[in-house]
Amino acid sequence: MGLDERESDGVVQVPVPPLDSYECGRRFHRLLQLFLRDLKEAGQPVGRHQYLLGAVVQLHEPARAEEGGGRPEQPRCACCRTPYPCRTVLGVAVSAGLPIPWGSPAAAVPALRDAGLDPRPGGEVTAEQVHWARGWGAQRTEQGSWEIGITVDRGEVETLSVPDDEAMARYLAAAAVALDSPYPYGWAEDAAEAAAVRPAAHEQVAHWREQVRLPYLDVHREYGAAGDGTS
Repeated sequence: MGLDERESDGVVQVPVPPLDSYECGRRFHRLLQLFLRDLKEAGQPVGRHQYLLGAVVQLHEPARAEEGGGRPEQPRCACCRTPYPCRTVLGVAVSAGLPIPWGSPAAAVPALRDAGLDPRPGGEVTAEQVHWARGWGAQRTEQGSWEIGITVDRGEVETLSVPDDEAMARYLAAAAVALDSPYPYGWAEDAAEAAAVRPAAHEQVAHWREQVRLPYLDVHREYGAAGDGTS
């Protein structure tokens, strides 16, 4: 179940799904939202898209699960009513790069599957092997690294090496949320449809210019990665 939230030196850890208590779910949720907040350069204002993403994630916050037998229960998503983190939250966390300290593929894959995310359905994962049909598999070496083999055209096998169990777990998690570019990025769009929403979008841009200057948003300008500080 979820790891302790802090190491012995007091450093805060991202809890590892599956989570075993509401408090653990709340910590995961707060750390994800703080992580998403910092995905900009310091000095830049909060972006409209960034704010909307945070609002969507907030809809999927953990809710207290009914406890029975005197022991904590896995929290549930307040929106989906599925175990938290739900597919939306875990998909955003993995896609964005939240540093979830998966210990191994054998730990990561069941948690991904519980949320409805699966690198390749129908596969088998053990401490030493990851195997799926259709020409994809991985083997752990004696040194602790993983060798991934992917069969491509005409039976040729491409190989990829990752250094350790945690890196392999991250690789599988990334594969579970790897999606095609969302519409309209990289897609042919309908000019009439784009024109139908453009005026309202431009109105909202003008509204956001005023909103982002309000103190509750402007105080977050300082957060983010080091950059040139332009806005």
